[in-house]
Amino acid sequence: MMSKIRLQRNKFRAWYSRRGFTLIETLVAVLILSSAIAGPLTIASKGLLTAIVAKDQMIAYYLAQDAMEFVRFKRDTNQLCLSAGGSCSGVSSWLTGFDTGGCINTANGCHVDSFSGTISSCSGACPPLRFHTTNNQYLTTGTGEVRFVRTVRIQQPIGTNNDEVRVTVTVSWSDLAGATHQPVTVVEDMFNWQ
Repeated sequence: MMSKIRLQRNKFRAWYSRRGFTLIETLVAVLILSSAIAGPLTIASKGLLTAIVAKDQMIAYYLAQDAMEFVRFKRDTNQLCLSAGGSCSGVSSWLTGFDTGGCINTANGCHVDSFSGTISSCSGACPPLRFHTTNNQYLTTGTGEVRFVRTVRIQQPIGTNNDEVRVTVTVSWSDLAGATHQPVTVVEDMFNWQ
């Protein structure tokens, strides 16, 4: 009798070990597997989005710095012309170019193109910068991806000092999905150093 019970128990163990997974066990396994995969994929996509936004912020900051460097260069060039006894034609003050370019004390500001050396007033919004893949530069001319808009505003005088101006460069942009981000603003006070 004891051997018969053992025999049936062994047959049951053999049948139980061959039966496979039930539908509920399979669904639970799929749920656990999909949860284990979804977490890292979500983290990776958020990290990629953050990296793209950070890249755009760096580009916007460098474009703002480029405009600020152009304003400094133009001021210094005007000063050198004035200190050389007015040997440069058309230079009458340390802010020549910005006064006619619509940068000084205007609401819309102006647009500076450091590549061509031009200053132009912005009627409404300033023209967008287009990325040119042939020379890897942001320019206002031609065709290319449009994402950044750069505006330069110069406030004069600062207080009662006519030899000081406050230069504000603002770069705004939208990402590839069309979402507008917080603009980058660089502010610097410049002086008539002569």
